Amino acid sequence: MFRTVAGLTALAALAVPLASSAPTVAAPAAAPLSCLTPVAAHEPPCNPHLALSGWGASHRGSYASGSSPYPAPHAGDDVALDRVSFPGTPLSAPISITFTAPYADGGRAAWMSTVLQSSLYKVDVATGDIIDSVTPPPAADTIGISGAYNVLDRDGHFFVGRGTSIEVYADEVPGELTSPIAQVGSLELPPAALCGADDKLVGITMTYDGRVAFATARGVVGVVPRALSRFDADHLRTVNLNEGRCDEADEDLEIVSNSISADESGGIYVVTSQRMNRVQWTGKRIFLKWSARYDVGPAPSGVRLGAGSGSTPDVMGTSRDRDRFVVITDGGPLMKLVLLWRDAVPQGWRPIAPGKDRRIACEVPVTFGDPEATRTISEQSVLTNGYSSVIVNNSLKDESLLDAVPAQLRPLVAAELGGDPDQAPYGMERIDWDPATRTCSVRWVNRDVSIPNAIPTLSTESGLIYGQGQRGGVWGLEGISLRTGKQVLWVQSGPLPTSNSFYAATEVGPDGAVWQGTTGGVDVYRGPDRPDPRMRPFGS
Repeated sequence: MFRTVAGLTALAALAVPLASSAPTVAAPAAAPLSCLTPVAAHEPPCNPHLALSGWGASHRGSYASGSSPYPAPHAGDDVALDRVSFPGTPLSAPISITFTAPYADGGRAAWMSTVLQSSLYKVDVATGDIIDSVTPPPAADTIGISGAYNVLDRDGHFFVGRGTSIEVYADEVPGELTSPIAQVGSLELPPAALCGADDKLVGITMTYDGRVAFATARGVVGVVPRALSRFDADHLRTVNLNEGRCDEADEDLEIVSNSISADESGGIYVVTSQRMNRVQWTGKRIFLKWSARYDVGPAPSGVRLGAGSGSTPDVMGTSRDRDRFVVITDGGPLMKLVLLWRDAVPQGWRPIAPGKDRRIACEVPVTFGDPEATRTISEQSVLTNGYSSVIVNNSLKDESLLDAVPAQLRPLVAAELGGDPDQAPYGMERIDWDPATRTCSVRWVNRDVSIPNAIPTLSTESGLIYGQGQRGGVWGLEGISLRTGKQVLWVQSGPLPTSNSFYAATEVGPDGAVWQGTTGGVDVYRGPDRPDPRMRPFGS
């Protein structure tokens, strides 16, 4: 059932005192929000506006690294499997799951939104029970990625973009774990914040000063305060990467088909079908700070959701590091890992090759260990930790099987074929940046692991990379050593198509568990309960 919180405007009006001649006293300035950053190597600063849970946004946080210092199953652990099943269509995959901080009773909730069916779910983390779900009226384009990404803020407000509207949901009874879902806000983007009538929301994240940042498919990047009292068009600020060209065809524009990331300096990172962009938010205005061309490659096919890069940009390097980057995979026929300087390009830095943008710090072909490879694809965000990048192979053995499938449906069919061991992609590769030589090199390759379409994650506590894999057509959780690249953990889920990860993220959740969105639900792999990492104050 779809619920709304009625009467908020009336209650707000009743709370406004009548005018009087009494002198007014300025309210004291609110203390800045704080949060705790885990004490672990290469940890970015916590974002005090995200849910204080360790995973409050798509790809974990504003940096979009996908890695976590929280505990997860180790090699040799006794791991239990829970299945959260959604009613309705079996293709209702939650791409991204966010977690709340503990409620007063110690429980937590997981919030998630799905693609295709465009539903929202609130799940009890401890039991896996569905507390409530909401299915809004379908958006105009039901086959797409609008609604795949979401953000949960520290006040329990769940932001998700659907079509041309950013919708906000929360507990109908604030502070109650078992409360049903209520819609508490909505911002319909005005025409000036869209690039043509066919534009729609794609990426979303949270800036470090508490703005919901977003990108539309046709290159509009904007910010709006997360505070519901200012979550409106009057406080919206945007920049259009295709300014003056919105009447042109998509193939001539900068098109966005991935989510976005942000850093503590106001940088918002948006990769398009033509360029890697840093959009700058100063707290008052938003503008394009720099733009760099990369190899966008041929027109998309097979598993590709859009032209150019298939990855959400990762912010690499913290304020303690000398070298700081934004990381993507490109769209070249033989895909490359690309690191771009995210701040000023170092003085004297020369292009890595003739014709390459000077902002590119390194490019490494990703072959997944095949020296004869001429074509590789990954449609997943790069997993990063420190100066290490991990990429999974998403190339089907025979992509010509998709030639007769309508382009809009190819990613769906490719996801299903990923469960066939004769067609599934195989391979994972780790590539590291060396700050001493300022070069990149391959650290290891695993040619045997098959993670057909999941977005992998890492627990630095366990030292393992996790992803929903397939072995002989049976789905399950793979655990791969970050240090060696060897497969050291396997937890079988099942041969059923409902265990297909369907492009969803693998995530390190609370209480030593790994959560995996799948077609029609979530697989939860629960390991032994281990202590969380120590914490340090924000900014220390």
